[in-house]
Amino acid sequence: MKIKFIYLILLCLGTFHSKAQFAPAAGLPGSDAIHKDSSIIKFWCDSIILQRGPVQINDITLGFPTIGEANSAHGKALENGIVSLGDGGIATAYFKEGVFDEEGPDFAIFENGFEIPGTGTYHMELAFVEVSIDGKKFYRFPAQSLNDSINQIDNFTGLYPEKIRNLAGKYIAGYGVPFDLEEMVDSLQHQTIHYIRIVDVVGSLNDSFVSKDAFGRKINDPFPTPYPSSGFDLDAIGIIHGKSTNAINEVSSLSFNLYPNPMNGTKELFIENPYDEIVIECFDSNGKLIQQIKSNESKTSLKPETSSNLIFVRIISNKGISTYKIQQW
Repeated sequence: MKIKFIYLILLCLGTFHSKAQFAPAAGLPGSDAIHKDSSIIKFWCDSIILQRGPVQINDITLGFPTIGEANSAHGKALENGIVSLGDGGIATAYFKEGVFDEEGPDFAIFENGFEIPGTGTYHMELAFVEVSIDGKKFYRFPAQSLNDSINQIDNFTGLYPEKIRNLAGKYIAGYGVPFDLEEMVDSLQHQTIHYIRIVDVVGSLNDSFVSKDAFGRKINDPFPTPYPSSGFDLDAIGIIHGKSTNAINEVSSLSFNLYPNPMNGTKELFIENPYDEIVIECFDSNGKLIQQIKSNESKTSLKPETSSNLIFVRIISNKGISTYKIQQW
């Protein structure tokens, strides 16, 4: 009886262990990686607000990564380059018509990982993925990491994709990690989302900086990475279930005059508008929507309520979309 009981325990442990393995690397049986040329991708993100983190979180004298700009992650994967987020950096993508929860994955996020030859492991830089209906409240996909959480991964040591779930960056370049909004049904109630936020995982195992998964486990990825390409390298966001806004493109040549910039202590920002009705959206440095108004006045004032010293203002008109950076002291 005792032997049988022990056998049942071992059997249960073995079953749990097998179920704790997730989708393997792109190209292997059972992988859920989505190729950039897949017909299920309907359109690509073309509106991103960027807040970089430092090159190395425990040595801010190294500055910030310099590879890419927000628009480097616009369009199809492997076509426009990448933008490096740095340690804890954030990229927030906006979808005017929204992304929907339908059968199967609803969007995919692409990075530029690669296989380390002869090891069966992969160089990957990971990121949390969060979604929002209104840009104010974000919900994070429940990430899991079963890789080594004791020995620090460096730039010459790889990770196992099959030990990672719900973290962007687990696949090689050209293959996206899928995300299914069905997993967020308790929070979103199948509502359409308009924002996808990518937050770099700080790979350091040091308790002062470490990122943890949904179960409190330390997430290990290459650290430190004191290079211009530090942190998660966002390549593209492919939308599977959503409606494209091809009629409106983000441009930087629209004739809006925003002042004062910097705001120098004042809490009021003025926008001169030569067009008809416009929508003005104001975001803090974390990509959180803090104010949204419609206006058909020739001059509109905003009073952004935030302690952030960097504000992003997006103006949407029937001529296109333009985004501005505003500093406030």
